[in-house]
Amino acid sequence: MEKKALFCYGTLQSPLVMKAVTGQSYDGREAILSNWARFRVQGSEYPGIIRKEEASVTGKVYWGLDEATMSQLDEFEGDKYERVVVEVSLADGTKTDAWAYAIKDECKKLLSDDPWDFDRFMQYGLEKFIHWFVEDRRDLFDRGDL
Repeated sequence: MEKKALFCYGTLQSPLVMKAVTGQSYDGREAILSNWARFRVQGSEYPGIIRKEEASVTGKVYWGLDEATMSQLDEFEGDKYERVVVEVSLADGTKTDAWAYAIKDECKKLLSDDPWDFDRFMQYGLEKFIHWFVEDRRDLFDRGDL
């Protein structure tokens, strides 16, 4: 089974959120995705990315995800996102391909004009996000995926 790399630019940058979704811990490395921009989804504590020249998105790359884990992440991300292959730059200057979840074209209208910030999320949004994750996505728990 081939292992995959995943670039996370939103809530999954938090090891707590990543473990809650996948049931596993992963070591990640800081990375930058060029020519994409990140905005908060309206009425939420999470972001979406869209292609945008001259913009960049910071995030974290996790390696070693198997297909079963990617399927869990597909379920978590839902039908507003699609998995795309992107090229990210690591701190040492090397580039690597990874999966990323981009907002689907037909869902771009759900994005606000507000840039999304990970530090702000950790300070102000994590508790609200966890409540949403546990209460509104209970189906993930009920099916035994977590």
